[in-house]
Formats: sequence, structure tokens, C-alpha cells
Amino acid sequence: MIALLGYLMIVSFLLLVIGKKASAFGGLILVSVVFGLAAAYLSGHDASTLMTWFRDGLFYTSKNGKVSLGTINPTVMILFAIMYFSVMMNVGLFDPLCTFLIRKAKGDPLKIILVTAATATAVTLDGDGTTTILIITATFVPLYKRMGMKLSNLAMLIILPTGLGNCLPWGGPLARAAAVLNVEVNELFVQILPILGVSILYVFGMAWMMGVRERKRLGFGAAGTQAIAPEQIEEMVAVILENDEVLKRPRLFLLNLALTLTVLGVLLMGWVSGALAFTIGTAFALAINYSAAEQRERIAANGGDAIAVTSIIIAAGFFLGTLNGSGMAAAIAQTLTELLPESLGSHVAIIFAFVGAIACYALPVDAYYFGILPVVAPIAYKYGITPTEIGMAAFMGQAIRYGSPTVAWLFLLMDRTEMSFSEYQKTFFLYSIPMFFLFIVTAIATGVLPV
Repeated sequence: MIALLGYLMIVSFLLLVIGKKASAFGGLILVSVVFGLAAAYLSGHDASTLMTWFRDGLFYTSKNGKVSLGTINPTVMILFAIMYFSVMMNVGLFDPLCTFLIRKAKGDPLKIILVTAATATAVTLDGDGTTTILIITATFVPLYKRMGMKLSNLAMLIILPTGLGNCLPWGGPLARAAAVLNVEVNELFVQILPILGVSILYVFGMAWMMGVRERKRLGFGAAGTQAIAPEQIEEMVAVILENDEVLKRPRLFLLNLALTLTVLGVLLMGWVSGALAFTIGTAFALAINYSAAEQRERIAANGGDAIAVTSIIIAAGFFLGTLNGSGMAAAIAQTLTELLPESLGSHVAIIFAFVGAIACYALPVDAYYFGILPVVAPIAYKYGITPTEIGMAAFMGQAIRYGSPTVAWLFLLMDRTEMSFSEYQKTFFLYSIPMFFLFIVTAIATGVLPV
């Protein structure tokens, strides 16, 4: 009976989110309360037990001397990571790199395409796809049109780096997976670094081929080829330099760079948790760059994006606390394990990497991580697969995630690059499916995805 209740709880959440009857935040808490109360009374407890499950899911549980953290830890990490990189975007930390690359590109289609990829990679470090699209299209669309270059290439050079940027600890998916699997975000991030590194090389290799084709198509270097005017280059630079110009702090560039390298260094070395690193880093970033009044204004201005994500992670604590505390998760895992042939048990991770990729494409991100992953993870554990390994399997689908119509801001990208959804998908999958297999091969080769 408890397993059936668990299935109903997950399906109800999926229907609420997919049917747009509730936000992910509202859906997670609503089903947790309704089905949590039902589970508590079925097992002979009262509502106070449900509150205990909620507390355990949010903060921590202690069993046999082992403490397992709840979702508050990844919530704090992602809150201040978003705040930190938002401040760094405000102060213009990445402006010198972007403007240098734009000036170096001049009128060469190959250089322009490589610069587009590099600029998009830098701008997307704050994990916000909408901001990346607005800045890069405002900068490069006029140039692409002036040169007669394909806007479909521009769309791909924005979306593929943005997809990789979304896989950073503050992008969202890693924090969601860490919350479900009860592991530190740092653990998952260190595991995916080789995958991200290889994928960045793939993006630039793809950009190189695009550029070579554009050179040939446009006859670059042939007699009569028009070079881009210096004035137009400066117009592109101005788009970046004048974006929130009053907030820029160019004189503090080296200090902000040193602070960022320090924060990322201690994070990657595992000396402190991401929550501590970004909380302290944000405090220093605000104090270094702004007055007290300006700091309050920056917190208020940048807090909206952070709250939108972190509220969902907090709500997931209610959902996961109910699922685990009531025994629903264990009961679901037991029923599904009985259906799975013994010979396939050790291959759950690689199977989920492929099947889960389809779910990652088809479902909203919260439905995928909070509706599907909690069901699969306990099955994997029964066959000796670790939380980080099943986390890597869940991550594979991010390679094709941004072909999904459930990602609302993709339609902004299509509008700015003058593409229909069918044209966009056809072009996107041409590049993203090879990236998906690159994810798989790299993960297997580095030993983070068991086969």
C-alpha cells in the first residue's frame, strides 16, 4: 500500500507540473502535505510525524552515527553562487576578455565564430540562459547580418555553451541532483569536470568547422571581400561596456579576478563546501565593489533569480523528506527491483543514462530530477551503484536538454536568431546528439559512469 501511495505522489507531482496546474515549488509542497498525511495515518502516526519528515528532508538525519544533510546545504550554495556571479557580471569582470576577443576577430568569419563561442562561454558563467541570449544576440546579430553569416550558427554558438554553463554547480541541475542523492554538490562537480572540459573542446571544434564553411561560402580573402568597419567593431564593444555601465568597476578588475580564482580554487580543491565558499565570496565581492546602500540594491536586484531556483530546492526537502521518511522510496525501489531482470541490475546506470536522457528532454527539469531520479536512485543502490555514479547517469541528458520545448527562454533565442522551432531542433540535434555520446564516452573512460 505504501508503494502505491508513493507512485501516486510522484505521478500527481508530474501531472501538476507538466499540466501547468502548479509551479514546481507549489507542486512539491502540496503533494508532500497531502500524501505525507495519508502515509502518516496509514502507518499509525499523526501529523507531527510528517513535520519530522519535513525537518529531516530540509536539515539533516542521523542514523547509526551517520549524519545525512538535507536540502538546505545545496540551497545555500546555489543561492550565493548565483548572487556571486551576478555581482561579477555587474562589475564587468568578463568585459575585458569579451571586448579583446571582439576586436581581434575583425572581419574574418572564422575568427568571428570562434569569438562568438568564447564570448558566450564567458557570459554564461552566471548560469542564466536568458541573460546570455540577450547580451550575445545584441552584440553579434548586427555583425552576422552585416557579414551575411548564418544566424543558425549564432544560435548554436549560444545554446551549446549555455547548456554546459547550466551544468556548473550554480546552474541548477547539479544542485537538484545533489539534493535528491544527498551528496555534496562539489562531489558531483568534480566528477563532471572532465566531461565539461572535453565538451568545451568539442564546441570550439564545431565552431572551427562552422567558420571554415562560412569562409568558403562568403569567399573571405577573395578580391573584393569587404572587411568589417572599425566603427562597427566599436559598436559591438559598446554593447558590452555600456550594459549596466554605472555598476562596472574596471579599476578593481584584478582584485575581483583574484577573488573569483580563490573562490573557485577552494571549491575545486574541496577545502570548504560550496555553500561556505560562495557565501563568504559574495560578502567580499559586495564589500569590495559597492557602498552599503549599493550592496542592498545589488542583493535586491540579483536576488530574484536566486530565489526562483532556491525556493524549488527548499520545496524538494519537503518532498524527499516525505518520500524517504514514510518508507515510500524504499517500497517503490523494492517493487521495481523485483521487475528488473537480475542480469541487468548492474547496468542500471548506463541504462538510465539513455532512458533518462529522453525523460530529461521531455519533462520540465524539476519533474525529471524530483519525479524520476528519486525512483531510480534506490534501485541503483541495491546493485552497488553509488549516489555519484547514478548522479552522473542523470547528468547525461543535459547534452540534449535544450532541444526541449519545456525550456521557455529557447523561444527568445529563436526569435532573436530568426529561426522556427523545427529549424532550431533540426540544427540543434545535429550538434547535440554527438555531444551526448561524447558525454557518455568520457564518463565511461574516466570511470564515473559504470557499465
